[in-house]
Amino acid sequence: MTVQRKLPDGTSVFSLNGNETDYLYREIFHDESYIPPRGWDLPARPVVFDIGANIGLFTLFTLQRWPDAQVFSFEPVPDVFEALRRNTEQLIAVRLHNVALGDADQSRELTYYPKYTMMSGFDADPAVDRTLATAFVSSTAESLDEGLREEFIHEVEGLVDDCLDERRMVRCDVQRLETFAAGAGIDRVDLLKVDVEGFELRVLRGIGDRLWPGIGNAVIEVADRKGELDAVLSLLEDHGMRTFVRQAAEYRKTDLHTVFAWQGG
Repeated sequence: MTVQRKLPDGTSVFSLNGNETDYLYREIFHDESYIPPRGWDLPARPVVFDIGANIGLFTLFTLQRWPDAQVFSFEPVPDVFEALRRNTEQLIAVRLHNVALGDADQSRELTYYPKYTMMSGFDADPAVDRTLATAFVSSTAESLDEGLREEFIHEVEGLVDDCLDERRMVRCDVQRLETFAAGAGIDRVDLLKVDVEGFELRVLRGIGDRLWPGIGNAVIEVADRKGELDAVLSLLEDHGMRTFVRQAAEYRKTDLHTVFAWQGG
């Protein structure tokens, strides 16, 4: 159920899970995890694609950082999309799309975790997701005293199990990025943000040769389970982009990395 939650900066958003919203706020607004050390060199009125928008916190961050941006936000899960819609419905610079992006125009099922929405995805695997969440918890708890750390990890693992045990399959429409861009009359994306829980390589493969020169900058969360990180880097570099990889401290025991890419020097 969607409820209003006040963020640390005093603003309120519609949220599905309070703790998850607090985490996303810290990651996006406080840690600025989608901003590389070099920053982003964007035009005055950038076109931004928020792929895997969830409830829209990166979309809101984008307009706070670049007030004249035009943002296209993509979120395929109906429940999550409703929160996204309510959080951005007053913003004329935002265009919402209840679809996923991938490497084929199709309809397919997605695993949706209502209590852990940001882990939902087409390639979701409860066992793999549980391992990832446990590794994340272990990393974040390392600063605690040993006794407290073990108690904390045990307690949180129980919560993770509860969150991941509740899941359902949701059928979603998927479009190639080039299909969407052609229909919308878009020939450039100044910042492409992709956070889609293991589907990121498919999103990039759907860009198409005609649109690739118009991708100015990209930030992509990559789950490196079967060589996806090297594949993502190769694809970006083959299209003339320079790349930089960062792994946040709390993810150092996981396969998650953030890839930053940009055209030119």
